[in-house]
Amino acid sequence: MALRFPRFSQGLAQDPTTRRIWFGIATAHDFESHDDITEERLYQNIFASHFGQLAIISLWTSGNLFHVAWQGNFEAWVQDPLHVRPIAHAIWDPHFGQPAVEAFTRGGAPGPVNIAYSGVYQWWYTIGLRTNEDLYTGAVFLLFLSALSLIAGWLHLQPKWKPSVLWFKNAESRLNHHLSGLFGVSSLAWTGHLVHVAIPGSRGEYVRWNNFLDVLPHPQGLGPFFSRQWNLYAQNPDSSSHLFGTSQGSGTAILTLLGGFHPQTQSLWLTDIAHHHLAIAFLFLVAGHMYRTNFGIGHSIKDLLEAHFGQPVVEAFTRGGAPGPVNIAYSGVYQWWYTIGLRTNEDLYTRAVFL
Repeated sequence: MALRFPRFSQGLAQDPTTRRIWFGIATAHDFESHDDITEERLYQNIFASHFGQLAIISLWTSGNLFHVAWQGNFEAWVQDPLHVRPIAHAIWDPHFGQPAVEAFTRGGAPGPVNIAYSGVYQWWYTIGLRTNEDLYTGAVFLLFLSALSLIAGWLHLQPKWKPSVLWFKNAESRLNHHLSGLFGVSSLAWTGHLVHVAIPGSRGEYVRWNNFLDVLPHPQGLGPFFSRQWNLYAQNPDSSSHLFGTSQGSGTAILTLLGGFHPQTQSLWLTDIAHHHLAIAFLFLVAGHMYRTNFGIGHSIKDLLEAHFGQPVVEAFTRGGAPGPVNIAYSGVYQWWYTIGLRTNEDLYTRAVFL
């Protein structure tokens, strides 16, 4: 008999009803319920599905950038953010007749549109984006990243590229990779973007690839770094009268610890954010060398477990696990709440929606 969907469950594939389709979709990623599943195949499927998830996230974000660049009014909003309503995308099929069309035709658009209340316009502006070309460039890059993730997921399901069980159980390498390779490098990369693009953009300097090597983020360049006079990077910060996006009242500092909020935008200081991410990058790059792999330095998970043999595992999990969710929830709420001011300071409708 010819194989039908779902191939991973022969019992379900022979079901004559539509349950075959719906249950097949519902259990497609329930790998443990699949026929002939093994520990090795389970690890491999989960690992490959991570790349699929990255592809979906990149595609979704690319779509946001593309539709705003195509159907939005980002460039007009940049010129007058206090009076131009940010458009998310057009409404192609407005319901409820002409009154609905007229009600949703706003923000200077020729037809019905959805207004962006999420704050993406403000965030893009804050990190240095200024034109539709910037949005299109970001959309194309993320689309490429999505395709690359799909290829990586497919590749790691091929016999030649399937990781072994031992590879998955190498806890030290996995911890080092996530701590240093993901958290450390990504935080360092974001610090680089803030220092080279976002902070100059907040001071009226438009930095792109064509002038990236010509515009110094700091007047003294890397001199203070190599001379260990790192405090120079914190001197002469933006004044409280700094007009965001212009050189009026701007300083030269790139890594500060001012605390509080920008009096104009009600947001955290960009130079404080850059300093924070640099500290996080340093912390995790060091932590990524904490476990013993190829170089014989750091801790061995096996030695740690054997040294603590006999202690209650439940107590250890309670002590280590309980602060985790609390910290995540606190950080998420804290960062979301303290960026509301940036989105709602001059927007009474959005303020009413959020508050």
